[in-house]
Amino acid sequence: MQLDAGIGIVLLGRGGLGSAAKTELAALVQALQQSLPANAPAVVAAFVDRTAPALPEALDALVMAAAEPLQTIVIVPVFVPDEPALRRWLHKAVMRWRAASTGVLPRTVFASPLLQTTGLPDLLRDKVAQAAVAAQEPDEGDWQSDPKAWSEVPEHQRHVLWCTGPRCAAKGALSMWPALTKVVREDPQLNKQLMLLQTSCQYPCNHGPLMIVYPEGVWYGKLDESALKTVLTDHVRQGLVSRKHCVHGAPVGSDASPVKA
Repeated sequence: MQLDAGIGIVLLGRGGLGSAAKTELAALVQALQQSLPANAPAVVAAFVDRTAPALPEALDALVMAAAEPLQTIVIVPVFVPDEPALRRWLHKAVMRWRAASTGVLPRTVFASPLLQTTGLPDLLRDKVAQAAVAAQEPDEGDWQSDPKAWSEVPEHQRHVLWCTGPRCAAKGALSMWPALTKVVREDPQLNKQLMLLQTSCQYPCNHGPLMIVYPEGVWYGKLDESALKTVLTDHVRQGLVSRKHCVHGAPVGSDASPVKA
C-alpha cells in the first residue's frame, strides 16, 4: 500500500526513567522515515507515560510541521501488552485533543496492537535463531561489586512524588518535569530537603498534573509551571498548603499549621 504526504504517523511507546526509551523510539522513527519515499508522511514519536512528548503534544507537532494539511493521522502502538483500559483512555485523550484544538483537523485512527501484527511469530523465530548462533553470554566480570552509594540512604527530609502516568502525561506533566527540577535545583533549601521522584499513575487522574509531598501526605493537583515554585516553597519554608491546589491531606505539621488561601 502506497502512503502519501496526506498521512501522518505517530509511533507511540511507553516511556522510562532513563534515556533508552527515547533513544530507541527515535531510532525506530528515523528508520521508518528513511524506508518511506521522499513524499511520504512525516513520522514522530510519542509516549504514553514517563517520557515526553505525550500524545497530544506529538499530534500538535505533526499538524504544525505538515507542509500540506494532513488528511489522516495514524497512531501506531509499539508496546506490549496492549491494555484495553489504556487503549480506551488513549482514545479519550485524542478526543480531548480534538475538542481543545481549532481549525480543521485530520482524521485520527489507531493501528492494531503490536502483538496482532501479521508475521510477528516468524520474526520472533528468526530472532531466536540469530541469537542462538551469534549472541554471546554476558561477561561475568566483578558482578558482585556494587557502588558504595547504592547502600546509602539520602539525607532528604521529604519526597515529592510527581505523577507521570498516562493521564497526567497528557495533561502536561512530562513537559513540566524540567521546570519542577529547575525550581528545586536552584533553591538551596529545597534542593537539600526534597527528593523528586517520578511515579506511574496515582489514580485521581481528574486532578492532574498531580504531586504528593511526603511525609506530610499532602496531594497537590491541577498544577502548572507558574504554581510549582510557590506551592513547594510555601510548603517547605512556611508549612503552608495551597488551598487552590490541595487535593487531599491535612495542613503541614502536627499542630495544624494554617492552610494558605
